Amino acid sequence: SLLRRRGNAKDLSGGKRLHARLIESGLEADRFIGNLLVEMYSKCGAVEDARAVFGKICQRNVFSWTIMIGAYARRGCGKEALLLFQQMQMEGVVPDKVTFISVLSACAEPAALGEGRRMHARIVNSGLLESDVVVENALVNMYGKCGSLEDARRTFDAMRQRNLGSWNAIITVYAQHGQGTKALQLFRQMQLEGFVADKFTFVSILSACASQAILAEGKRMHTRLLASGFGWDIVLGNALVNMYSKCGSLEDARKMFNTMPERDVVSWNSIMTAYAQHGHGGEVLRLFLQMQGEGVIPDKLTFVSTLSACASQAALAEGKRMHSHIVNSRLESDVVLRNALVNMYGKCGRLEDAWGTFHTMPGRDVVSWNAMLAAYAQHGKGREAILLFQQMRQEGVTPNEVTFVSILSACSHSGLVEEGYHFFVSMIQDHGIAPIVEHYHCMIDLLGRSGRLDEGESLITKMPYEPTAVTWMTLLGACRMHSDVERGTRAAERLFGLDPDNESPYVLLSNMYAATGNWNDTVKVRKLMEDKGLKKLPGCSSIEVKNRVHNFFMGDELHPQKDKIYAELQRLSRQMEVAGYVPDTKVVLYDTEEEEKQHILCYHSE
Repeated sequence: SLLRRRGNAKDLSGGKRLHARLIESGLEADRFIGNLLVEMYSKCGAVEDARAVFGKICQRNVFSWTIMIGAYARRGCGKEALLLFQQMQMEGVVPDKVTFISVLSACAEPAALGEGRRMHARIVNSGLLESDVVVENALVNMYGKCGSLEDARRTFDAMRQRNLGSWNAIITVYAQHGQGTKALQLFRQMQLEGFVADKFTFVSILSACASQAILAEGKRMHTRLLASGFGWDIVLGNALVNMYSKCGSLEDARKMFNTMPERDVVSWNSIMTAYAQHGHGGEVLRLFLQMQGEGVIPDKLTFVSTLSACASQAALAEGKRMHSHIVNSRLESDVVLRNALVNMYGKCGRLEDAWGTFHTMPGRDVVSWNAMLAAYAQHGKGREAILLFQQMRQEGVTPNEVTFVSILSACSHSGLVEEGYHFFVSMIQDHGIAPIVEHYHCMIDLLGRSGRLDEGESLITKMPYEPTAVTWMTLLGACRMHSDVERGTRAAERLFGLDPDNESPYVLLSNMYAATGNWNDTVKVRKLMEDKGLKKLPGCSSIEVKNRVHNFFMGDELHPQKDKIYAELQRLSRQMEVAGYVPDTKVVLYDTEEEEKQHILCYHSE
């Protein structure tokens, strides 16, 4: 009883003290006591301790084996659980339904689909499917997590009897596979068959609405949930925050979050992820400070969101503080967080810190290499990116689609046209990766930057995808760079049709006309923008001073220290003139006097 209480409370230190007293009493090898110890350590997450006790139990029974297999499965150690199951059979112990449920949980990942199917066949041969709906529900869940929607549905359809758990399992599977509409259809069918939704049903349905951004249906489910009389539940609250954020309604997500009477780390992660995905990095960092103030301990997902926010804000000092938090939380060896750190340092302009984090990383995966390649690409280090790619291949890491987006981008930003062509062809012929539209965009950018605009436009007509706004914007940017007015006009006209409410193509076309002295057409484009109600966003630069990010806009009159800033700019301008600096007024795209152009350059946001 005391051991069970320690396990339920996840009191590992208290459990170890009890274990020590049992050793002194000579009871550790007793099967009943040994099973309770394995169970206690398992619930506390101490799988190694559980296995040590398991190895000392005399005459292990099916319960001994089952709780140890379950411990491995819960820890995500599927291979160890399956090996133990095989050892159990070799010792002649007959599995029961709980054993099979634990083994199915161990098979619940895409790499173990074959093993899961073999286990399904064994369960059929054992006769358990004739009478046990719980085992059948476990099979539906296992197939869903293995990525086999067809097997999950086939198992569900073959069930002679279904309970609410059966419906929850299949609805969850469809939600996990991004098929929210199908999940909602099953929910309605479930109701027609007389089943009443419980908390887990609503969590799955809200996830289904989130998977396909079905906001209207999500709001209806929220209303039904309130009418169902469940009362307050933190799991449902978290599901609602997640649903609203995934459906693009940040306001509703925040409102839901603010009204939650109790919040756990999942609640904070949900709202911070929402703000990070919507590009509000500053708010993510404010929420992190508020979370700490309320005494909630961050986990891995918290740090992933905050590092993403630091990257988007180029908030290096804040990013370094997050790195320190990760070290203090003893999470520094986690590969996901290491990858996020490489990405953050790369986007904050600290290539040496990105490399240091990457270079000292144990167990690098393909995402690690992609993050470092992307950092090199961003900094125009094409040659270094190519050497890193070669090292990646030497270490036996298989590149994926994202790898080639990064290496092609690196070639583009470094003017390595022939090398870019080589990687594009190699991707198809040597690695069997069919180009996605992002690869074509990289190639169009590569050709455009190097002035090979004919080839870039030709590639657009030949690629097996319908050109998007990004496609034509890439070409238009290259035309602006090389003053190809005729081709740029064609690209801009395509953009006007594809994305009529985007001001960027109008601005680029206007600037291209202005750069070539075609002021009449410049005025026409700007008038067209005015008629459509489109406005150019002012240029903005950001710097971090004393742990605070400051944003500066062209002609900024709102900054509280603007008078001092403008005075300093004038002082610097005078020093530059004395040193012989002559401003290049050709980049000022306004038909105005030379003196005014020099004034505009002085107060540009950069």
